[in-house]
Amino acid sequence: MLSRLAVICLAIVLFGCRPRAEHPGVLVVAMDQDIITIDPHQHDDSVTHSVLSNVYDALVAFDKDMQVVPGLAESWSNPTDLTWRFKLREGVTFHDGRPVTARDVKYSLERALRLKSAHYLLAIRGIEIVSPSALELHTEVPHPVLLNKLAVVGIVPQDTPASMGKAIGTGPYRVVEYAPGNALSLAANEGYWGGAPPIKKAMFKVIPGPVERAKALARGEVHLVREVPRREVADAGEGVRYLSYPGLAVVVLGVNFKVEGPLRSREVREAIYWAVDSEALIRQSGVEAAPVDQIVPPTVFGFLPGRDAGRPRLEKARELMRKAGYEKGFDVTLDMPASSAGTVGPVVAEQLSRIGIRVKVESLDWPDFSARLNNAGSRFFSVGWACYGDASDIFDAVLHTPDGASYGASNFGAYSNPELDRAIERAATILQPSLRLEALQEAMRISMEDLPLIPLYNRMRSYGVDNRVRFQPRQNGQVILREISWSDSKSR
Repeated sequence: MLSRLAVICLAIVLFGCRPRAEHPGVLVVAMDQDIITIDPHQHDDSVTHSVLSNVYDALVAFDKDMQVVPGLAESWSNPTDLTWRFKLREGVTFHDGRPVTARDVKYSLERALRLKSAHYLLAIRGIEIVSPSALELHTEVPHPVLLNKLAVVGIVPQDTPASMGKAIGTGPYRVVEYAPGNALSLAANEGYWGGAPPIKKAMFKVIPGPVERAKALARGEVHLVREVPRREVADAGEGVRYLSYPGLAVVVLGVNFKVEGPLRSREVREAIYWAVDSEALIRQSGVEAAPVDQIVPPTVFGFLPGRDAGRPRLEKARELMRKAGYEKGFDVTLDMPASSAGTVGPVVAEQLSRIGIRVKVESLDWPDFSARLNNAGSRFFSVGWACYGDASDIFDAVLHTPDGASYGASNFGAYSNPELDRAIERAATILQPSLRLEALQEAMRISMEDLPLIPLYNRMRSYGVDNRVRFQPRQNGQVILREISWSDSKSR
């Protein structure tokens, strides 16, 4: 599996060059789901991260290759192992014209620590303003990947209320209008510190169905479509092309450990693991993905090599069901987002039926699905999780016992394992990369033995693109508008 993924490269399929009219004034990006909020601190959702990264800047950022580069901070240093000093860019302003100072950054990080994105900042124990353009972050223990975490925490003005009514950031685009469930309209920030973006007006439009997104692309109503099957773009006409790119997200099956029943049995979860046939699931559902045998892909730091499972093993799965006392199987409802329930859901149900598990798939629009997860309302669910280059993202947020502060902020199944908690916390304090990798791999071994999350596949990022648009996918799947331009290099 590892060698197969290693040779996957950017696939570009061109379907001719049918002339189209000169590009329109607004770039329309069709998304499979809506953002959860305009507040950068009130979510931990990949789609929302992608969209809002155009509105808010963080202290640092990821480039296309997932390397940390300067953001609002032009430089940083470590005076001690427990201190990070950041020097802010001069002359940066928020969308309403106010200058950005260290007080805004301090306020933003402290605000984030109280909200949904707190787990990214769990190492921070103090924030000190050194000057209007410099500040220091103090950690209780050394934290080698703090920069990776800071890259996803947007900076807002220091008077931003707990309930955000208006999106004000420093990013390359400002929000013009947001109609929840429909569209988010943006306009270029011409005074952006990184230079005025080539695309002057843009819209993220919600079109849930892949067929509908492809048809809108064929009609020229949208210009970039996210998460669309290759066959749908092939039918969209000559003026578009298809792009597929390896992604960071692994789609998993998750269990609610608060609910009594068979899914709390480790033998049952292991049986489900061995019943899954990732290659057949990908082939039969048409999802753009690669097989995976753990909860992160090989490109993420913390991946545990040598675990090629050789799934499925149905006899082993059936023996585990017998051992758990469920030889006759059981009924269960699997909650899934609407974007995958109709394609992936039936295949998962068929595969689990082979070991007696009778699955009813419930399709939910993304806001309803996300709310149900956050309220621990799903007994059995399928969700994708992307780590930003480091496995600690999923360990800290999803698999560590919730502590009411930072750890376990997205632990949708209320899972708790003291042995895993200790491994996660140990990895967070190790500075030497080789030793830290060993610690993360130990956490991975524990999680894959207990299987609170059961991996299905490593999702590729797929796009349909109007030939008038220059677009290069990112590994993290984010659509960064300032990296996009019209092919004739003109903008309106």
